[in-house]
Amino acid sequence: MPASMARARKKSSPLTVSRPALLSKGGDEAFRGLIHDLIAYGHKLDACRDAFAAIVGISGVQYEILMLVSRAQGVPVGEVAARLHRSGAFITIEANRLAERGILEKGADPSDGRKVLLKSSAKGLALLERLAPFQVRVNDVLFESLDATRFRELRKLARELVASGDRAVAMLELLLHEAKADSSRHEAKAA
Repeated sequence: MPASMARARKKSSPLTVSRPALLSKGGDEAFRGLIHDLIAYGHKLDACRDAFAAIVGISGVQYEILMLVSRAQGVPVGEVAARLHRSGAFITIEANRLAERGILEKGADPSDGRKVLLKSSAKGLALLERLAPFQVRVNDVLFESLDATRFRELRKLARELVASGDRAVAMLELLLHEAKADSSRHEAKAA
């Protein structure tokens, strides 16, 4: 075959992971596939969250707050923020919107008056009662491939991945700062 007709081999992309457990045959294709699958599933979860929220007339993040708070007798704003991986200020703004609509109730923590506790109101619980049949049908499909053992394993793995994700994001913030400083040094040299 003439050289002009030969297809140029694609230069392989650099590895995006170095841990041997995450490599397959020396490559990271399986790892990249997992990342793409997780992102795709995350988009599906976001779409379901937003649809559930729309059914009861609230935003996606307000739905998350309501679902978390509805499972307890009063949850401090800081705990809600930590569990949902959002800032306390953001949760306060969204909780205030829900309280204005009578969906949440806010009150002082009896053990620490500086903390604000959030809890579902009767109206909030009524919204969740109306929503539950939709959630059951959709969640049963979302997780239809899990039996009890796989569910427990996934739950444990998800908690571990979230904790690793927190550490990775903290590291990324440092690396981003380093990259910006390095870029500034290169621009100064070029000038």
